Amino acid sequence: MRIVKERVVPAGAGRLRSGQTSTDVKDYFDRVAKYIPSEVVAAYISANGVATLARNPGTLFILIFVACLICTPLYITRFTSTRKEAWTNGLMAIAAFIVWAYATGVGLVNYLGWYDAPTASVILVLFTLVSGAVVPVTKQEPPKAQIIPTRSSEPAK
Repeated sequence: MRIVKERVVPAGAGRLRSGQTSTDVKDYFDRVAKYIPSEVVAAYISANGVATLARNPGTLFILIFVACLICTPLYITRFTSTRKEAWTNGLMAIAAFIVWAYATGVGLVNYLGWYDAPTASVILVLFTLVSGAVVPVTKQEPPKAQIIPTRSSEPAK
């Protein structure tokens, strides 16, 4: 599944701690991979490859970037089951798309002259390190107190 699911934590637990053992490395890397909208990045690279053949590719580069940027959250959030998952996954996918669009060095960033390979590499590494730490968390409400009626009005037998 392409979505990082919400983690329910007990009431009173810290914001980034679930009360369980430290974050499993596999879960961390799963989150990193799931936040990257690889299908949209692939479409972006492919469309930009075709756009380079146009007489005026600048306009096409802008249209492709904007279209992919808009489609990213729409595509990713269709797999979510809660509002918090939709927001977290949508925002992380947008950030990942921007980072990967820059890191690939094709299309708009190259056309505008903004691409710098060392900078792209550093940004990509930093984003990869930070993105895995983002987990949609919902605090679990403590159980409500229940009043249990007693049968004090019945005579003793």
